[in-house]
Amino acid sequence: MRKVLLSIYLVLLAANVQAAHKVFHMVVAADGSGDFTSVQAAIDAVPDNNLNQCRIFIKAGTYKEHVFIPQDKGRLSLIGEGRDKVFITDNQKSGGPEAVPVDKGATVVVHASDIIFQGISFVNSYGVEAENGPQALALYAKGDRIAIDHCAILSYQDTYRTSESDNGRNYVSNSLILGAVDFIYGSGNVWLENCTIKINRKSGGWIVAPKHRDTTRWGYVFNNCTLTADGNPVETSILLGRPWHHQPQTVFLNTRAEVTIPAVGWCPHMNGLPKVFAEYNTMNADGTPLDLSKRINRYYRLDEKGDTIWCTAKNALSAQEAAQYTIKAVMEGDDHWNPQLLFDTANHPIGYITINRKKIPVNQYGCFERKNKQ
Repeated sequence: MRKVLLSIYLVLLAANVQAAHKVFHMVVAADGSGDFTSVQAAIDAVPDNNLNQCRIFIKAGTYKEHVFIPQDKGRLSLIGEGRDKVFITDNQKSGGPEAVPVDKGATVVVHASDIIFQGISFVNSYGVEAENGPQALALYAKGDRIAIDHCAILSYQDTYRTSESDNGRNYVSNSLILGAVDFIYGSGNVWLENCTIKINRKSGGWIVAPKHRDTTRWGYVFNNCTLTADGNPVETSILLGRPWHHQPQTVFLNTRAEVTIPAVGWCPHMNGLPKVFAEYNTMNADGTPLDLSKRINRYYRLDEKGDTIWCTAKNALSAQEAAQYTIKAVMEGDDHWNPQLLFDTANHPIGYITINRKKIPVNQYGCFERKNKQ
């Protein structure tokens, strides 16, 4: 009788995710029901310099591994069953006495371009569990044209490092990013749309630490994002950012701040002199516009001789200036990249996947429509 019940259970479990092989080139499953049991093994099987988008589906499970996507493994979609079901996790630190290089320390490292992530949680368990430093990255998205949707990027310090090139592009939508210290940092043009930025430290933290050069066109753009924390969010206080190196650029548009942002808004000193650290239409949890009149616009750093160098950075945007920041302007570059099309499942599905007995259309990139936390 127990064997019969077990067989029925296994049949029902398999029915929860059906037809994956028909629309995906590979399936990763921790329970052994797919082509591979590890994410890295599937990536390694992708042909080098692949000319067509390779679609990999990842079934529910926890994958304890360091994942590396080399430069010659581009045009790759890693599509998870849901960010509340698929966890890629490691616990390496890139700071302190046990530090390993960022390329080996981040849970997932992406050197390739044209990479799509959907429905996955990237976790550095050290940062999440310790809620303390040093640096412990969950995702290092070094390449260009990297699109992330309905994912979670979770750690404490240096959670998510963006592109290394001046105008490398990352697009992040409908995702959760968890951290407390410089937890979105790096270079490139990055658009974050409808994301939840969650702080796991009561006070004394910074959200961004960019290091854009003067050749970077836009920098970091947060649009329609929510800043929050566990418990009563207003009891958590955090500055928007500090200038890591060079001439950083960051704008927050239409931000809903459930946490408390100190009146000054930003930290005036690190190793860079920002060009733009600005906001437009920042609101509290009730949608009431915040008073931005006391936001700082003066920043300084020390040169090699210990002398203080000052700069003035733009700290507020008019409606007309804010309107210039669009996904098209920030993301398209010279190759007219449109990351929103990657997640468009309304037209011309290539097939269907059945999850929990629901038939869902899948597009040519392997993406399908999600609910908020999927």
